[in-house]
Amino acid sequence: MRLLVIYDTVYGSTERIAQAVAEELEAAGHEVSCRRQSLSGEEDFLGVGVWVIGSPTHWGRAPFRFKTLLKNAVKEAGADHAFVAFDTRYDGMHAGAADRTHRMLVNAGLRPLLPPASFIVEGKELRAGEEARARALGQAIAASLR
Repeated sequence: MRLLVIYDTVYGSTERIAQAVAEELEAAGHEVSCRRQSLSGEEDFLGVGVWVIGSPTHWGRAPFRFKTLLKNAVKEAGADHAFVAFDTRYDGMHAGAADRTHRMLVNAGLRPLLPPASFIVEGKELRAGEEARARALGQAIAASLR
């Protein structure tokens, strides 16, 4: 199955999570495109069955340009897609980008494969163990596609 792992990143933490998820999906035999939001367009979403969307949390949500890309992608590619949303955030935040992205895409008619996932950053770095959790997320996504 073709999957798109698309992410935004500021300090590289979300990128590391996205790459770990993509590696696990590829290891499970899926065709995966892992792309940074700033280098992507709506055409990257076309013909892809599953979107894995990762964003850092800025003021409790995904950055505006990323949300705009996702809204335009739904308009271009339609809602007949499954998705998983994840974010990076500071410990103790009760909501983040993944939660809002998840709700936005469900409201647009897309099918969630898993609940939103969050990965903790401390300062500008991932907390120890978060990359292992990202690999587990990739494995869980692959298992849900069997």
